[in-house]
Amino acid sequence: RRAAPRRAVTRAAADDQFASAPAPSLDAPAPGSMKGKDAKKAAKKAEKAVKKAAASAAPLQKPKRRKAKTGEKKVDMPPTEAELRAAAKYDAMVEEGGQVYECFIRAKGPNQWFPLGPMAVKQDWMIVPEMWKAEADMKKAGFKMYPALLNAPCFGKVEYGYRVRDDATKVTEEQIRDAKGTLNPFEDVVLLERPADGVGAPPEPTLMEKLNKWMNPYGTGKGDGK
Repeated sequence: RRAAPRRAVTRAAADDQFASAPAPSLDAPAPGSMKGKDAKKAAKKAEKAVKKAAASAAPLQKPKRRKAKTGEKKVDMPPTEAELRAAAKYDAMVEEGGQVYECFIRAKGPNQWFPLGPMAVKQDWMIVPEMWKAEADMKKAGFKMYPALLNAPCFGKVEYGYRVRDDATKVTEEQIRDAKGTLNPFEDVVLLERPADGVGAPPEPTLMEKLNKWMNPYGTGKGDGK
């Protein structure tokens, strides 16, 4: 007789929840084979691996820096000894009946004036030479109060003006607003010019003169000492 062929027997997949569980890793120690210390070390190692994977998956971000609040005030530096002496001299001259002028600074040319502060002199004719003597201080104060004067198109080239301080005739902010741009509050400011007798600041050197001075700080020997 011929042997009867065997029938293929198929079994349905078990509904058990562990039927499709992955095979255990060969590197993983068998349960119960690790001691207490070894188990703690393995747990810490696994925790670090999880944190490292999460950090690498997170997008890179720049650390946020604290910005100064809009209402935060800057700390004012105390006045220097020179400033205190100048203030005391100004107060004494005003008490003696000296004339008070308002000083201004602006970018060279027909531009807007910016106030620098008051200056007191004994007589009116002294305002021009006194302002030229204080040019370095006025320029320093002007650049500190209005740093835009150092930028283009001015590049630090400025000029000064003055007028007698008269609180009775001074134009108020309300008058400026009511005029709607037709009133110039600096119309009476006088441009500071070098006097004809030569008293005052020396003329500004040209670009070539500045270059020669930079290349020859001790002089060229031509025309020196005349």
